[in-house]
Amino acid sequence: MSFDQAEKLLSKDNLSHEYKFKWDSVKSELKNEFKSIIWNSWVGPLSFLNYCDSELTILTTSELIKNRIERQYYDQIFLQSKKYFADLNKIKFLVNENNEKNFSDKNNSQNHLVKKKKYDDYDVISFVSGVSKSLNKSYTFENFVVGESNDLAFYSAKKVVQKFSSNYNPLFLYGGVGLGKTHLLNSIAWEIQKDSKRKFIYMSAERFMYQFIKSIKFKETITFKEQFRSADVFMIDDLQFIGGKESTQQEFFHLFNDLIDMKKQIIITADKSPNDILDIDLKLKSRLSGGLVVDILPTDNLLRTKIIKKKLMEKNSFLESEIIKFLADKITNNVRELEGAINKIIAYSDLMKINLDLNKVQELLVDFLRTNIKVTSIQDIQFHVSKYFNINFSDLCSKSRSRFISRPRQIAMYLSKELTEFSYPDIGKLFGGKDHTTVIHAVNKIKNLYLIDKKIKKDIENLTLTLKS
Repeated sequence: MSFDQAEKLLSKDNLSHEYKFKWDSVKSELKNEFKSIIWNSWVGPLSFLNYCDSELTILTTSELIKNRIERQYYDQIFLQSKKYFADLNKIKFLVNENNEKNFSDKNNSQNHLVKKKKYDDYDVISFVSGVSKSLNKSYTFENFVVGESNDLAFYSAKKVVQKFSSNYNPLFLYGGVGLGKTHLLNSIAWEIQKDSKRKFIYMSAERFMYQFIKSIKFKETITFKEQFRSADVFMIDDLQFIGGKESTQQEFFHLFNDLIDMKKQIIITADKSPNDILDIDLKLKSRLSGGLVVDILPTDNLLRTKIIKKKLMEKNSFLESEIIKFLADKITNNVRELEGAINKIIAYSDLMKINLDLNKVQELLVDFLRTNIKVTSIQDIQFHVSKYFNINFSDLCSKSRSRFISRPRQIAMYLSKELTEFSYPDIGKLFGGKDHTTVIHAVNKIKNLYLIDKKIKKDIENLTLTLKS
């Protein structure tokens, strides 16, 4: 070997060590960005393979990790890597299919992987392609169980798929965790996929922020905007996460206006109504409220029973009617917890080869039951009643006899008696020192109205569901 050849090999080896050191520095910074559970499961196992022609090649230990990294964490990894690899244009993730093999010889390892699978098969998620979230196959309209608490949201979602309407643009769906918002977005996406002429983008608010930051950093704002304009339907999940992010809100506001002007359909979900999302610009709140705003309420007993029966049918399983009733009565927080409870008892029954009785089910679900116990206070009732009727909290304790104030106050007193252990005098004290006879009159008044006034009945049922969940 000549001196020049030896010098080149040494230089190449030194350069490889330098790149590996840079990657170690990238990982060190990434460790501070991720929660430990995400780091240990997904990011930690990544290892350096090669850096050539502005392309960083990283090894993963499984196809699962590769897919998750590309879908969810690519942007964060790219941004940190760019700090150390200045001319970086792309990151490729390859699966090390033989974890026991020593990869110290980078060139041999790379050749082995290229022979096994060409690099072209491992194209990373580009800025434009792969923006949308992966869809859940079980989240379809057919699998969505409809009840009084979610029927308007369900039929509104089906409507926007069938035909664009300015009355439904934007369609804003809001509600608590596990009530079906993401299910409906997936259902819309699946229906749109059936029409080859229509395109959609479906992403989380967090993903939108990462894409926006990336477009600014690498001067790709035009590409960022064009990818949305090219779609017919834009769906964004968990919009509340852009609260307080002023630059992201401003960009979203302009994009929102552009899409509306272009007659593109926008569908948004959040955990609160537009007016209740914290740290959102007033102009954006106004625009978000300009279409159809639909709340998804907590499930009632009848809907939970329907959901349980639907899940049992899907799983080809059977539970006694008393167990079904027990689940519907006790697992009230959200549908995800209810499905988790069903999965647990079915799995136990299958594995142990036994038919479950109610006592065993209670024993198995002790953790679920503990999280579903909620002690309602009068302060909770006053807060939710004032919010529901759009009045001030203090009005419920005032002396005002205005019908606008007195009826919600009577409903709050009625709910206080129904949902708490407080006596009439104690309730009166917490409503501004009212006499116990005033409380008795309010409770009896609402009891009677509940039987004959459909609106009062609906208001009480909605408030009761909210308070119990």
